Amino acid sequence: MFNKDFIFGASTAAYQIEGYIDSDGKCESIWDRFTRTKGNILDDSDGSIVCESYKKYKDDVKLLKELKVNAYRFSIAWTRVVTKDNKPNKKGIDYYVKLVRELLKANIKPVVTLYHWDMPMWLEELGGFLNDDISKYFRDYTEIVTKAFDGLVSDYITINEPECIMQLGHRLCVHAPGVKYNDKDMLHAIHNLLKCHGEAVKVIRKNIKNSTVGIAPCSRPMIPEDRENKEQEKKCYLKYFELKKDFEYPNTLAIYTDPIFLGDYPKSYYEEFKDCLPNITKEELELISQPTDYLYQNIYSGNYYSLNKNGTLVKNEFYKGYPEGNIDWLQVVPEALYYGPKFLFERYKKPIIISENGFCNNDLISLDGKVHDPERIDYIRRYLIELEKVSQIVDVRGYFLWSLFDNFEWNSGLRKRFGIVYIDYKDGKRIKKDSFYEYKKIIKNRGVNLN
Repeated sequence: MFNKDFIFGASTAAYQIEGYIDSDGKCESIWDRFTRTKGNILDDSDGSIVCESYKKYKDDVKLLKELKVNAYRFSIAWTRVVTKDNKPNKKGIDYYVKLVRELLKANIKPVVTLYHWDMPMWLEELGGFLNDDISKYFRDYTEIVTKAFDGLVSDYITINEPECIMQLGHRLCVHAPGVKYNDKDMLHAIHNLLKCHGEAVKVIRKNIKNSTVGIAPCSRPMIPEDRENKEQEKKCYLKYFELKKDFEYPNTLAIYTDPIFLGDYPKSYYEEFKDCLPNITKEELELISQPTDYLYQNIYSGNYYSLNKNGTLVKNEFYKGYPEGNIDWLQVVPEALYYGPKFLFERYKKPIIISENGFCNNDLISLDGKVHDPERIDYIRRYLIELEKVSQIVDVRGYFLWSLFDNFEWNSGLRKRFGIVYIDYKDGKRIKKDSFYEYKKIIKNRGVNLN
């Protein structure tokens, strides 16, 4: 069982659930613009329908209260609280204040993510993460948010999945804004993103007493095929944090986490990228490495590795038909929630909170009017069993299930469902899936009970 203080939560993101993308002074985001180009989104949908949480936030909180979570992780839409003239937007701010007050009435801790990918379009047109002033804009935005909450919120995540922002948005260009960066621009943008994190931490510390702050990267942990083989485990640990100049480097964990938690980029960063390094000052590294409380982590899957005859670590390919979710990157690898937290804690010595973990399933409404999703239930159980095991040896503080709702799944549109609450996009009806009741039971029992 998890201890009595363990956080059992659920996660969402603003653009994916709120809808009403043109309401009450909200300005255009990079995703509003990106979704208007035909072919960018699998089903040509956008964030205008989804769960209508902008109007139904009280219903959201009722579901959370019934679920018995003790925390709710949600994001602020930068474009809702700041106008196109970079001024506070009162109507947008009031929405989040009302949501937070509703959560507190239900005795649910609000955990706020400041940036979950919805940059204002006007700021992207000024250069986005290539604009050296972006950290100042992010600082000003954080000032607006923290002052608006006026002590109501103490727990903050600065940025969600910087790897996806850069790899998917600026290398593969399958996410907004879809602007391709060369290596020099990529490293420059990553450095500016990390400065945004640092500026936000400073503002939160200044404005919020007893605040907690972290960042939420994502990763696919490297898992030793033989869990008893310490040599395999050691090499998997090193591989997990490896950084080298290849196509995938913007998706590498250590390029973001080492500067934040260890005070500098990995040594290999300076060796591999010596021909395209950004200007990096001692003051900037000090800003980036502001003290944080937690290392949040989004983990859904992982990869198995073994040693060949020469003692070299090699990736085990998934066989045809290997169990996976209804999305191509989500193979079912429960041990990811054991080795990810273990390796992260060993390297950074920070308490770990799993900020996202969940299953994409081909859900439908059955003849009985219910949504039965045994695959998701099995996934949640298997992963939480592994997390409970590792929590006995490293400091794991919490788990946020992704997601409370089916939602707009970025470039996959409305075709992919991660929620424990089904959304019927024809009429907006919400149906609690079997997994909703299973997660409620897990929370009540403080862990998975297979009896």
